[in-house]
Amino acid sequence: MNIDEYPCRLWELFALSILYPLHMDTHRDESRQFRRRLGWAALLLLALLLLLAARVIDLQIFHYRRFRQLARANHTAIVPLAPPRGLILADHGQVLAANRARYVLELFPDEVHHLHATLRRLQRDFPISQKTVQHLLHTIDDKPAYLPRVLLTKLSPELLARFAVREESYPGVRLAVRWHRYYPYGSLFANTIGYVGPVTQRDLQGFDPQQYLYRHTIGVSGLEYTLERQLRGHFGYDIRSVNALGDPVAPLRRVPPKPGDVLRTTLRLRVQKAVAHVMKKEHYRGALIAINPDTGAILASVSNPSFNPNWFVGGISSKHWQALLHDPDHPLLNRTLAGLYPPGSTIKPFYSLEALQNGVIAPNFHTYCPGYIKVGGHVFWDWYRSGFGETGLRKALAWSVDVFFYKLALKMGIQLQDQTLWRFGFGKPAPIDLVGSAAGFVPTPAWKVRQLHAPWYTGDTVILGIGQGYLLVTPTQLVRGVAAIANGGSLPYLHVLRDVKNPQTDQIIKPDFPAARELHLPGFALRAVRAGMRACVTSGTCKTVAYPGLSVAGKTGTAEVPVGYRDGRTIYNDDSLFIGWAPYHHPKIAVAAVVEDGGGNAWQALPLAKAAILSYLRPKLKLHTFTNIVVNPAQAFG
Repeated sequence: MNIDEYPCRLWELFALSILYPLHMDTHRDESRQFRRRLGWAALLLLALLLLLAARVIDLQIFHYRRFRQLARANHTAIVPLAPPRGLILADHGQVLAANRARYVLELFPDEVHHLHATLRRLQRDFPISQKTVQHLLHTIDDKPAYLPRVLLTKLSPELLARFAVREESYPGVRLAVRWHRYYPYGSLFANTIGYVGPVTQRDLQGFDPQQYLYRHTIGVSGLEYTLERQLRGHFGYDIRSVNALGDPVAPLRRVPPKPGDVLRTTLRLRVQKAVAHVMKKEHYRGALIAINPDTGAILASVSNPSFNPNWFVGGISSKHWQALLHDPDHPLLNRTLAGLYPPGSTIKPFYSLEALQNGVIAPNFHTYCPGYIKVGGHVFWDWYRSGFGETGLRKALAWSVDVFFYKLALKMGIQLQDQTLWRFGFGKPAPIDLVGSAAGFVPTPAWKVRQLHAPWYTGDTVILGIGQGYLLVTPTQLVRGVAAIANGGSLPYLHVLRDVKNPQTDQIIKPDFPAARELHLPGFALRAVRAGMRACVTSGTCKTVAYPGLSVAGKTGTAEVPVGYRDGRTIYNDDSLFIGWAPYHHPKIAVAAVVEDGGGNAWQALPLAKAAILSYLRPKLKLHTFTNIVVNPAQAFG
């Protein structure tokens, strides 16, 4: 080595000693960065693999059934088979609610590509209302798209032919045969049997929505509603092999539908017809309910005016709905269950029983009736202003002597009056196997102070004693109360259903109804009141209800109902009422009847009661014998 070159090499060695460590540091940084990136890539790959595994598990395990069905649907189709709704029968087997097969026009949303355009074209060719279209569009997402929506339920032969010609122009629209509810007697049983209507979200309250995916109607009122689960039946289905276009090729399996149970009621067609005929002939607005006083079985329940339940089956038209809604006679109101009326003098037997039982009066109690009494400077008149003279309980009930019961009310006081009313079931809904039973109203001093900001006066007690004032009851409560007088002191549970029959096994199940509520009425009190109500028919205010060879007991009632004002004074109309039973010693039928705005003296309710009693106890009589009853008001009081 040349010594002259030595300094330069020293310099190179010095530079190399400095730069080499720097180069090694850079290499190590790049190596670490590479390893870090490699690690992230590995983690990302692992996450993707885990996600893929989770999805495979989800599809293969958790959603296996769903995708298996979808896969099968590529070559099979499941067609639901609607069951016939269970029949509803009268006591002797007459069909009150039946089924009819009917063609309907259906739309399948998942098969229609241009829904709005298709609907517009359908409306041009078929009488599909705008209301139906709007309802379909509004509820289109309520059910799966593969389920059909009904467009038209009443197809004439002309419309059937028209669709057959143009069917290929409407993909996703088909004809189908469905069971439709039919009520052979129209309005005769509408308020008791009820009706079915299209399924809505409101109607599904209390029911499993999954049970109604393929159903198009549901019970809306009456027995159709309360026994919906027994009546609706169970769907069957057809599994068919289909080609790529969805057209059926061959059947694979069929599970037949199970029809709904057959319900037999306690209703007697003859009794219902007789009462309804009298009501319509005389243009009465009111109600009658007749029951077996021992069992509580409802024999007839007539509310007039009524409505045709067949209007509701496929969805009621706007015309019919508006007519019902704006009818001043309120045909949709079930007056037997929800009609509220002052009971008038029909309340007097119940006060009499309570007064006797509590020792307020004795069976031989008498008082003088001059035709009025004075209380606190106010005169309370009897309906017969000349007065009845010396009056005992029997005469007071037979002739409905107001003065007797004015004085009885003063002796009882409001607390015992209210106790009487509650004890006999007033002021709370009557227990019955139908919905819509109203509670009525029993007034109390506390209620008057709270609601009317006024004290309870003695005069309030006096008029409450003859069934006037604030007291309101229903015909159902009245018939239950008079049944207790007839049967010896038991308030029965009321029911329309007699038994339920499985149409496949013919097994008959009798429902287990709640037991009657015992009132423990003393025999002496019952004998005294029953004798007065028997005298009411033999010689008193309701003697036109009598029939040769048949013993009837009863009580009339006239109730003033405020209907408006004129010249600063309240205008009243009179409702006519009747309660009673027959035969007197061995009761088989108890009735309660009311005629709105019937007029004074309560005679208008008597033909209804007589028609019910005779049609039930004298079934061999010709209908015209008691449907042509004409009552002379003068004869009613002889």
